[in-house]
Formats: sequence, C-alpha cells, structure tokens
Amino acid sequence: MAEMVYAPRFAEELSRVTPKRAEDRIYDVLGIIEAIPTIGSTNIPSSIQSEFGGNVLKMVVDPFDIFYECFEEQDIVFAYTLILQRQAR
Repeated sequence: MAEMVYAPRFAEELSRVTPKRAEDRIYDVLGIIEAIPTIGSTNIPSSIQSEFGGNVLKMVVDPFDIFYECFEEQDIVFAYTLILQRQAR
C-alpha cells in the first residue's frame, strides 16, 4: 500500500469541509487511492495541469475533486488539493 502525503494546502482545504459525512466520504476515497494509486482519472482541467504538472490524477468525491500524483517508484501518493468541482477549470 502506498504512503499518503498531504500538501499543506490539501490539509487546510480538508479542514474546512462540512458536514462530517462529506469529510468521511473524502477519507473513504483517500483510502481507495492509497490502496490503488493509479485508479484516478487523467481528465484534468488545464488550470490544474499547469499548476501541478501533467502527471496529476483526479478522484471525484461529489461535490469535490481530489487532485493527486502517484510516485510509484517511491510508493508515495501526494495529495495536492481538494477543490469544489465547479471551481476546477
């Protein structure tokens, strides 16, 4: 299983998520990402690609998108940001 590493930005965004049910769903999806890092979508908005690079993956946790990158050689998944879907363009 890959080690999850969270950017300070991700942690800050997660701390503002309400209600608790939504936060729990996000943690459930993070568990899936940790177990199967390559599961994410490569359909990434251009603004996200320009900010984080071309290897970013996306997982949807309605109404949020989790953007992360998988570093398979190091067995690390780096969670960059958690964004409301309507803000990710």
